[in-house]
Amino acid sequence: MLARVLPVLVATLLIAPAPSASVAGRLSFEDHLANLKSPNAKTRQDSALALGKSRRREAIAPLAALVHDPEPKVRLEVVRALNALRDVSAVPALVTSLGDGDPKIREEAIGSLVELFAERERTTPVTRFLDVFSDEYDRASVPPYVAIDKAVLQALAEALRDPEGALRQQAALAIGILNGRAVVQELVAALQDPDPDVRGAAATALGKVGTAEDGRGLLPLLADESSGARNRALRAIGVLRVKEAGPGLRELFEANRRRELGAKALDSLSRIADPAQLELFRELVQDPDTERRRIAVEGLGRIADASLLPALKKDFQREKNDEMRLAYAFAITLLGDRAFLDTVVLGLPSRLHGSRCRRYLMEMGPSFLSDLYPYLSDPDEDVRAELCDILASLGDVGSIPMLQPLINDPSRKVADRANRAVERLKRSAGAAEGANQ
Repeated sequence: MLARVLPVLVATLLIAPAPSASVAGRLSFEDHLANLKSPNAKTRQDSALALGKSRRREAIAPLAALVHDPEPKVRLEVVRALNALRDVSAVPALVTSLGDGDPKIREEAIGSLVELFAERERTTPVTRFLDVFSDEYDRASVPPYVAIDKAVLQALAEALRDPEGALRQQAALAIGILNGRAVVQELVAALQDPDPDVRGAAATALGKVGTAEDGRGLLPLLADESSGARNRALRAIGVLRVKEAGPGLRELFEANRRRELGAKALDSLSRIADPAQLELFRELVQDPDTERRRIAVEGLGRIADASLLPALKKDFQREKNDEMRLAYAFAITLLGDRAFLDTVVLGLPSRLHGSRCRRYLMEMGPSFLSDLYPYLSDPDEDVRAELCDILASLGDVGSIPMLQPLINDPSRKVADRANRAVERLKRSAGAAEGANQ
């Protein structure tokens, strides 16, 4: 039997194909490191890709050595690999790539720096990713415990002079995301960029990192020929509460009362809390349009005239619209009657109005923390969970003792969010201590 089988086996071995190179010759991590020095550009490019997928920190230095590779495709793959490795030791190489001669590589470097520090994955093209992220005024773009290298902000400030308008736009948005207060004057200068998209991006970034005084540079954009730049300036002026904008905003509203631009101007006017607009807001509380009514009520609350309380409370009791009741509760709470905070907090789980409730609470700020803590015992697990996120975003380390019991909450959702909130606040406290030493 064996005599008959043996020849067959031998013949099979002789005619069988050899193992493929992808199996028999699969490259090791060390092979890919060696290939970064290959004279063949495609080999260097392929190994850079593989090293990015390796997730091994020791690949960073060899990859960084190729940021000046003569082949653009290799340099681009190197930046992408450094991004994938997610380690701050890659920052110097990424900063160097911001000055690359290829605009695609400069663009990739901007996006990579933002992803590295902001702890967010890019799921859209770089411009869209930065654009959406920059519009989130109600939450911090970068965790407070994350220290941004000054060289990063300076390089992004230099990128505001990039010959490519799209890259100047992305650099401005990145500065806003990375809390680039150190280069705020460069953002103010970019408000005069010839490209309207860059002016708009600079306005958005200024709204995230600037002050009311910095925001005065936004005033000329109220008359900007670009609706995009003008709308972004309107939002930033409101966020920064640039009171000097009052007359211009009022004029813009009156000229566009029944247009979308008028609503945007009114919203900004409401946010700056200009007492000179008190009578306008009183008038608009009776407006048939719900949006204008809501904005007017919010404005009355921000003006902080306690004499308005009786009328607002009466209107609250008569109001049937849920969105308007939230606005009244927000305004009345700001004016001093904190019992109305209940309406805002209990609205957090709402699919329709939860995001507005969150924005209201974030605007109220840390001075309302003592009123929020009792709600950590609310019977609704969604209320407890949402408050964990809000307390983490408000960043007061005094919230840690209040949150710690919820780590053992019977609701897994609440327990997980409480744990994350506590850890985030601890990291913030540690970063603050380090900065003070």
